[in-house]
Amino acid sequence: MKHPIHPMLVHFPIATWVISTLCDIAGLFTPNELVNQVAGVLLVTGTVTALFAMVAGLMELAKIEQQSPALKVANQHMLLMMTGWSLYAVSLFLRLEGTQLGQPGLTAVALSVAGLIVLCIAGWLGGRLVYEYGVGVRSDHLS
Repeated sequence: MKHPIHPMLVHFPIATWVISTLCDIAGLFTPNELVNQVAGVLLVTGTVTALFAMVAGLMELAKIEQQSPALKVANQHMLLMMTGWSLYAVSLFLRLEGTQLGQPGLTAVALSVAGLIVLCIAGWLGGRLVYEYGVGVRSDHLS
């Protein structure tokens, strides 16, 4: 396929994780159970859709030449996104009560905030891959 799928898929986990984290923060200041439920559902959605984005990202990573300076940035991007995914996944599991989503504790919210920080850094590196190195746009870095 000529057009990379990874950039198409990343919008789903990014949007759901950002909004989920904002809902988590809002939930600290309001007793509204709906805010916590929305945060939980979005967290589940982001964690699942990120798996698809990560698989597509690995497929794109395999296309980068070993000598390309983009490879180092791509590996940093990948490791940070795996870290971000892990932070959000642990936050999700901490709020589970059996198979139901419960109110997140302070640790779960802190992990979501940490996940958002990592997500922003990894997203910035992803932007560098596209705009600085032309990954997914130019073919001079591909094997």
